[in-house]
Amino acid sequence: MSQAPDLLRVSALARRFAGGNGICDISFSVPAGSVTGFIGVNGAGKSTTLRCIMGLLKPDAGEIQLFGAAASHTTRARVGFLPEERGLFAHERAREAIAFHGRLKGMRRREALAAADKLLERIGLGARCNDRLASLSKGNAQRVQVLCALVHEPQLLLLDEPLSGLDPVAQTDMLALLAEYRGRGGAVLFSTHSMTSAEKVCDRVVMLSAGRSVFEGAMPDAAALSPHGAEVVTADGEGLAAAAQSIGGHAIPLGLGMGEAGRWQVVLPRNVTHPALVRALAEHGVPILDFQPIQASLEGAFWRLAQPAKSRAA
Repeated sequence: MSQAPDLLRVSALARRFAGGNGICDISFSVPAGSVTGFIGVNGAGKSTTLRCIMGLLKPDAGEIQLFGAAASHTTRARVGFLPEERGLFAHERAREAIAFHGRLKGMRRREALAAADKLLERIGLGARCNDRLASLSKGNAQRVQVLCALVHEPQLLLLDEPLSGLDPVAQTDMLALLAEYRGRGGAVLFSTHSMTSAEKVCDRVVMLSAGRSVFEGAMPDAAALSPHGAEVVTADGEGLAAAAQSIGGHAIPLGLGMGEAGRWQVVLPRNVTHPALVRALAEHGVPILDFQPIQASLEGAFWRLAQPAKSRAA
């Protein structure tokens, strides 16, 4: 079976700003038909990367290919983009705002309005198509913004924090809309802080840390990189560190305490069991207030990969 072609390929992308911020080595791809999570903390470089892809920023180095060709005005016209800064005016009417974005992508006015009406009907806002955006709830206004990116039926959708500020019901509606888009053959690059949402909707993931891409691959492969060990709450941090070290592990303070106690992540070699850690804690006289084995997850993998190399488990 032939592999799905890459709709987007980013290679060694760099864009620096005054003060040292920016990106320095971003590489990843988005295959056709995939939903690729784009994960990183604030300042990791997600929004800068997306702006470079869309031509809003000029990179200092690297290459961007869309649909197998160098990124250009023509290839970008086949992309839908939801920026981090929402760009709709409060006085705009819903259908007019969506149709305007369609016309920016080359649609005729009548065609753009018809597409806007169809999309608004799909999300249950058909009766409010002429309402001003200021009269809509935040969740509905944000869904209208996503429709602006979808109106011209793009082959690739770039979403920068589409779930930001939405309540759980609105998030569920948004994810359902994306699932329908993917079902029609579209591909998505899904930038989000929500690891849980990424695990639900994405089949691939790209992780960024300090302006670099540190992982790209299938979701199960990412989760398998979670650290092995446990989270422990204790008032004896020194004893905990000594116990972890005695069996080849190390302790990382998480800063979430219970009174005078602190929460720690104890990272162990893969061949050291949780009972071995409990025995070591007992031998060092460390009082245990809580003990939770680390579960394999995207969040666990991210925090492991985002750490400096010297602090990762072997």
